[in-house]
Amino acid sequence: MRRKTFGLLCVLGVLAGCDLSGRTLYQQLQDENPQVRFQAVKKAGQRKDQKAVPYLVDRLTDPERPVRLFAIIALEKITNQTMGYRHYTPAAERAEAVKRWRQWLKDRSGRQSATRPGQRSRS
Repeated sequence: MRRKTFGLLCVLGVLAGCDLSGRTLYQQLQDENPQVRFQAVKKAGQRKDQKAVPYLVDRLTDPERPVRLFAIIALEKITNQTMGYRHYTPAAERAEAVKRWRQWLKDRSGRQSATRPGQRSRS
């Protein structure tokens, strides 16, 4: 039931054009509220925000499936890559793709990501 409610809230938030002002996009991407993360992920993808890429990679491990889905969509828009990530596969398969993303980030920047790691996924 919780997932259905979250999905409905996401749709309503999108339709209402919710503005999450007052905090940076990068703070919103790390928010405890899944709806805030969902909206921020969508916004990062729409803007093709290169600086959001490390945060979006963290969202690939989000416990909420819609957040993971839109994180990979945003990453693909920004980087033209998926690294084989699929939001619906078992956690172990997703983890392998996330490792590839983290390695790509490390190779690209020469340093580790300074973002807050995603929460442990439930499924």
